[in-house]
Amino acid sequence: MPFTAKVITTSEWGAAEPKNAPFKRTVPNYVIVHHTDNQNPPNDPSKGTIEGAKQFARNIQNGHMKQSWSDSGHNFLNTTGGFILEGRHGSLDAVEQGFCVQSAHAAQDQGKLANGNQSPGIENEGNFMTFQMGEKQWESLVELCASLCSSCNISPLNIKGHRDFSNTDCPGNWLYNQLPQLRKQVADQLGLKFTEEELKNSSQLVDLKFGSTGAEVIKLQKRLLDKGFNPGAIDGAFGENTEAAVKAFQRSAGLKSDGIAGIKTRTELGIA
Repeated sequence: MPFTAKVITTSEWGAAEPKNAPFKRTVPNYVIVHHTDNQNPPNDPSKGTIEGAKQFARNIQNGHMKQSWSDSGHNFLNTTGGFILEGRHGSLDAVEQGFCVQSAHAAQDQGKLANGNQSPGIENEGNFMTFQMGEKQWESLVELCASLCSSCNISPLNIKGHRDFSNTDCPGNWLYNQLPQLRKQVADQLGLKFTEEELKNSSQLVDLKFGSTGAEVIKLQKRLLDKGFNPGAIDGAFGENTEAAVKAFQRSAGLKSDGIAGIKTRTELGIA
């Protein structure tokens, strides 16, 4: 399916010229949800208007570039009025073609997921520690996530929060706890079905296999390495190296060598 979300481009909101552009194109694995940590309605910076949204985007870019960043750190901004604005230059064109551009919104901290800056990051206007997002903003977030998953071939299960990559409370406790619902609504829009446990991305009982991501994959990778089976980078992404390490361990333990870390394999590893 094509990218269908309506996005206000950098030229339309009057972005300043970035440094070091054009930015490198990347192959995205995730959609990463943030909050801007600004005040909520009725004191939201954009006031829910399109002109306010454009000014807010300019203010964010200016603040990021004053930190010596090359451009806006995020790829998209979703405002309280439900307006979606392109962040880092080249982001919209890239995702429409199934790619992303290297950005600066989700650096990896120890024990967290890797390669966040190679995937699209969405800043949501507001502070969502306890405040609940309004209907317009939620609907535009669902539409943007569905478009990104569809165009870039990203599973809705890989809609993550900033805190999955970095030591931060972003995107706020309320919004982070809404990610299973966000995944479900995006999946429904794309005609995909997942179990409740899969949507939560938190169950230790879900089989880990090629394409799985998250903290449980990091635990698996660390245990494989401890046992002498090299899974490659400890990055929380179950790729070819991790699959090969699982198969090698399974053979050594007399298990079926299918590369899937199910309950038997994980019991043998001591992480079930």
